[in-house]
Amino acid sequence: MNKRAENSETLLPFLKRVPLFAGLSETDLLVFACVCRLERVPKGYILFQRGDAASAAYLVRSGAIAVLVSTMDGRELVVNELRAGDCFGELALLTGKPRSATAMAIEPSEFLLLPRAELMAQLEREPRVMRHLLESLAERLAATTERESELAFLDAPARLARTLLALEKAATPPEEIRISHDELARRIGATRQTVTKVLGRWRRAGWIASRRHRVVLRDRRALQERADDKTF
Repeated sequence: MNKRAENSETLLPFLKRVPLFAGLSETDLLVFACVCRLERVPKGYILFQRGDAASAAYLVRSGAIAVLVSTMDGRELVVNELRAGDCFGELALLTGKPRSATAMAIEPSEFLLLPRAELMAQLEREPRVMRHLLESLAERLAATTERESELAFLDAPARLARTLLALEKAATPPEEIRISHDELARRIGATRQTVTKVLGRWRRAGWIASRRHRVVLRDRRALQERADDKTF
């Protein structure tokens, strides 16, 4: 499953498009291209778990990675989702502390491992990389804060409606959302039983159509109203 990095000529065009490395010279990018390691993993693969020691940061090349935390009652909640070009896992490198969350591939994915020594050396040499890194961390913190606000102030159906509307925008093929009830439950911080119950109610109302691991939105206006915390 793990593979050594592809040659620098293959990785260099990708690294040039990564926001974290914006403005770096080709020479600096070649340093990363030569030392990072490429990994390909299947859906469901755990990259690291809460409490693990941190020895590398991760850079998504393709697919999607979910960052998960456990709730007080033992359920898992998705607090962030990373896609191509996103860097993650770097906070533990900066603080020297163990991983604070779990990272799992929610699609077949490719990512680069950036070794701690090389990343920290580059941060010292290039202040702009540190600036980009801090901007990335700030964006993820804002997304996490918004997710926490949804958990605090919106009920499960409102969170589910928001999630379905957001997923549809990125759905392939258009208008068909491919996701299981378990995955939806992790995204909204609810139980699988709650998700199944709400989807069943919306299906009977004509708001959605669904079958195994497939959801199609039929009444987006009604779902948007529910996402805005109007009761049904």
